[in-house]
Amino acid sequence: MLGKRGAPCPHPWAALHRAGLINRVLAPSNRRLFGDRCPPISLSCFQTPRRIPYSEAIGQEFRPAKVGDSFGPTWETCWFKVELSIPPAWAGREVHFVWESDGEGMVWRDAQPVQGLTKEGEKTSYILTRSMKEPEPHSLTLYVELACNGLFGAGKGSMIAPPDPDRRFTLSKAELVVFNRDVYELLMDLEILLDMAQLLGEENQRSFQALYTANQMVNVCDVMDPSTFPAARDLAAAIFSQRNGESQHTIHAVGHCHIDSAWLWPYEETIRKCARSWVTVVRLMECNPELTFACSQAQQFEWVRSWYPGLYAQVQDFVAKGQFVPVGGTWVEMDGNLPSGESMVRQFLQGQRFFQEQFGRICSEFWLPDTFGYSAQLPQLMRGCGIRRFLTQKLSWNLVNAFPHHTFFWEGIDGSRVLTHFPPGDSYGMHGRVEEVSEVGKSARVQISTPDRLFSALEKESSQLCTWVGELFLELHNGTYTTQAQIKKGNRECERILHDVEVLSTLAVARGGAFQYPASQLQRLWRLLLLNQFHDVLPGSCIQLVVEDALQYYAEIRRAGARLQEEAVQSLCRELLQPKAGNTESTLVLNTLPWERTEVISRTGPAGTETLGMSNLGLW
Repeated sequence: MLGKRGAPCPHPWAALHRAGLINRVLAPSNRRLFGDRCPPISLSCFQTPRRIPYSEAIGQEFRPAKVGDSFGPTWETCWFKVELSIPPAWAGREVHFVWESDGEGMVWRDAQPVQGLTKEGEKTSYILTRSMKEPEPHSLTLYVELACNGLFGAGKGSMIAPPDPDRRFTLSKAELVVFNRDVYELLMDLEILLDMAQLLGEENQRSFQALYTANQMVNVCDVMDPSTFPAARDLAAAIFSQRNGESQHTIHAVGHCHIDSAWLWPYEETIRKCARSWVTVVRLMECNPELTFACSQAQQFEWVRSWYPGLYAQVQDFVAKGQFVPVGGTWVEMDGNLPSGESMVRQFLQGQRFFQEQFGRICSEFWLPDTFGYSAQLPQLMRGCGIRRFLTQKLSWNLVNAFPHHTFFWEGIDGSRVLTHFPPGDSYGMHGRVEEVSEVGKSARVQISTPDRLFSALEKESSQLCTWVGELFLELHNGTYTTQAQIKKGNRECERILHDVEVLSTLAVARGGAFQYPASQLQRLWRLLLLNQFHDVLPGSCIQLVVEDALQYYAEIRRAGARLQEEAVQSLCRELLQPKAGNTESTLVLNTLPWERTEVISRTGPAGTETLGMSNLGLW
């Protein structure tokens, strides 16, 4: 197609823009997305530096608040009491409560969390009713729990900068609105078509089909007359229903929410992030029975189970339906190099045990999208823990050498192999937009799926896959294996302490008697240690608040571990520890390692003088 003097004509999409036809539909429709509005009957709040449960919050003294007020500083929590009355004239309409503010919010209704809110994530409304019925209550009270931090913490000037301690958070909107879903659906259809027209390329036939259909929709649609919307949507449905050829790629679409167990926010805030995110997913699943959501990290399930039992019960229901899909098999998404081999095993042991106890099955996929390198021992550990599939993404961030595969077999140091997949979008934060889909496979077929369906499809076509042997090395995040030396030291010390407690306790049980193996105490301490091995904590890539949390957890492991060790030694060596008449003071030395050792032993005498001696430590 040529213009004057043989020059190529601009893509018709640009001409459509210049003609104002897009704005003719999009701009008025956006303004019509919400119909009638009304403010709350009353709005009040109280502020606290603590993260407190709902039952405690509602008993506090609430003071009047208004839209435009600012709250803070960083890491404070504001609880808002919102009293609403839905106008009788809105009967039969879809009614939303709209809340726009800085910070991260959670809507509570009838003592249960019902919706996460964040302006950064474009979640700014809670659906009160899809169609207001006469028996439904027209007056109700909601509570909004607002965390004074952003989606990515509160960095001063940039996301990964230290938090700004004095940031303020403003409430910009709180109101009831009538939501026009027909307008919303029309907008979504038109935006997808326009993205296809722009992004698929001039040579792509689908691009012109999308553009032509969008133009037809503009012609038949009168934004002031909703009765014209169905005809416009029928035009869009016709092109969306077209099937791709058999040679097209298939994209397996699985919902996911990559929640760092700590990073630019402390552990306590992660608990609320999980609740805000998962309750939003549950609301989406109620409206979309086909939606699936993959969720890793047993620790996060345990947090929600402990802090939000009502939400957890709903999650369990959707797990049973196959929509909410536990994946990963580990306690947290740990660092892939720094933990000891035993700690790596415990990550899988504690994670798989939790998933088996809570959901009746273990995970067959190891899910570790974001870590700073991958030890060559991991395939062996995965296979030993019932896992034969691995999903990650981080190697796409390499600075110099692009990793050559997206689907391959990864072989460990003992020859164990796992089927490994890197999502070709090279991100764990994709939104499924036309632009992202077109970069992977042009007009690929997209189907709602699960990790199991994806890997099952890959396994059927795996005979020609390449094999990568040994470590997966990440060429990024230099310094994470030397940063925050106290955390590294605390991790190794606590690994040793828990090892010694287990060895001595096992020997004490083997000797018989009344000694009880401290299984529950050890599980609690191991889970604290495993939590600190999260891939933004142990490497030291977290903010100072998290470092302080981690060091407190190490101190708790040391204290409790020392007590358990003393109890085991008292039971194991009771006769040796009994003082005998005429004996001078002696020292008991125990070897908790599986080989003989020779060590220099230090002992402080009554006068404070230090005595050194050599000791040969045999095996038990």
